[in-house]
Amino acid sequence: MRDLGGRALRGGGHTAFGRVYRSGAPEHLTDAGWAAARAAGVRTVVDLRNAPAETQRTADHPVVAAEALRGLVFVPAPTEDPADAEFLRVCGPYLDHPRSWSDNVRLAPGRVAAALLAVVRADGVVLVHCAGGRDRTGMISAMLLHLAGATEEAIIEDYAAGWRGAGAYSGHGWVYDPDRESWLRQRRGPVDAEQLEREVAARVPALREWVATFDSSALLDSALLDPDDIRAVRALLVP
Repeated sequence: MRDLGGRALRGGGHTAFGRVYRSGAPEHLTDAGWAAARAAGVRTVVDLRNAPAETQRTADHPVVAAEALRGLVFVPAPTEDPADAEFLRVCGPYLDHPRSWSDNVRLAPGRVAAALLAVVRADGVVLVHCAGGRDRTGMISAMLLHLAGATEEAIIEDYAAGWRGAGAYSGHGWVYDPDRESWLRQRRGPVDAEQLEREVAARVPALREWVATFDSSALLDSALLDPDDIRAVRALLVP
């Protein structure tokens, strides 16, 4: 779990701390983990995953007392439609790659904008997460930073940190196999540092291209957001 604050802004200064956190699936948090999140001010948890396939608790998740979650609001805000044939054709091979982000927005602008709105309309500090905490969370985090006016390098640093953080732990989730044209449950162990750096390096060129071409105004306008929402999204991480 990491704060989106402290990232360099193009006009000088840094993004604000204590407004948005990002993480992987929070089902792995214990009572103590939720207590730490609440102590950090978290009151809203925005879930970017697809329900119910990705959101079920399993035997390897700790049992959490109801009291540990008291006062928290959980908001479902999936960024993709796993049943959309065109999305699967275009984005399916690149769901773990920034190469899919522009097409994700093109094919599901309403879903992506709804995820951004879920963050900006939340009460208190927000935790945004998907399954691994690197791909969908990486996309929404990059958009929030971009809208705030973060530098290209700041966006890349945040994405790389998310990728390294996710890769340092075992995890599992659903991946799309374009050859079989089906979703498969995949388990992945921790990845060594050298492999992580190779994976990050392979994605940075596409991320730089996305930073250079992402049209935030077109996305927000396409979703028919009102002016107050647009101003709020842009200002969320600005000190």
